[in-house]
Amino acid sequence: MAYTVQLESFQEFIVKERTTLSVDVLAGVSTIRVVSTEGLAVGDPLYIGTLRRESVEKAAVAAVVDETTVDLALPLERAHSAHDAVTAVLADTIRIYRASDLLNKPPTDDAAWTQIAEREIDADQISTYYRDPDGGEAFWYRYTYVKGDTYESAPSTPVRGSSYRHYASLREIREEAGFQNALNLPDTTVDLQRRAAEAEINSSLSGAYTTPFNPAPAIIRTLTIKLAAALLLVQAYGETTAYRNRLKDARAAIDSYKNRESVLMDDNGTSLGTGDTVSSWPDESAPRFFRIGDQF
Repeated sequence: MAYTVQLESFQEFIVKERTTLSVDVLAGVSTIRVVSTEGLAVGDPLYIGTLRRESVEKAAVAAVVDETTVDLALPLERAHSAHDAVTAVLADTIRIYRASDLLNKPPTDDAAWTQIAEREIDADQISTYYRDPDGGEAFWYRYTYVKGDTYESAPSTPVRGSSYRHYASLREIREEAGFQNALNLPDTTVDLQRRAAEAEINSSLSGAYTTPFNPAPAIIRTLTIKLAAALLLVQAYGETTAYRNRLKDARAAIDSYKNRESVLMDDNGTSLGTGDTVSSWPDESAPRFFRIGDQF
């Protein structure tokens, strides 16, 4: 099996200093002018441009010349405009650890966590990814931010691997919710609601179908996108009438397949039903397997 580990590219605690360019810079230059060099030091990784945007570029401080001038270790590869962000960080690499699932719960800090990889931060993306070719639900994963041998952050919250592919991409869920440009909304938050949606779909449809779906038919992808987006909107804005209705509509669509009011087909048009006995999901007032804000 294989499992893709999702790593949040930037978190606030690894940001050392923020400033901005004071003048335009051309591609190929190795000296930049900024509003202030306060807090910057030789060797600091720098990101010039808005983090998580395609225009961002990684650099490194070679020398702090004066209060507004920085020499870079290498020439810039692209041009940047005055007022573009300049961000110094404590770490520019993510280190991934893995531990076996022995007790069906997250391993403790003193468990046998093994480093399995390092990935340079993907600066123009909200998340950086690592594919563990031998991974899956038999393992837990966590990661730290590092800079060579001089800095390593505290580890992230452990996340259990899974043995099946997700039903929908984070981008599809973001677009459905209208959050495609919400750079301050981390992928980890979107993924939490994706997992909640997948778990609810699997639990609801397990009486009539073999779950998890592998591969997932198109309708399951659509249901996941709609349910996860609705959960995300309710989490962000509360249970307003519009978002609550989106949540009810998504669950009603799932119920129609659970109760065999609609027939779930694979992408070749073949029915995926496994039996005639189907249990009903509780009404809206009953407890659910997952609630908004749950951590797992």
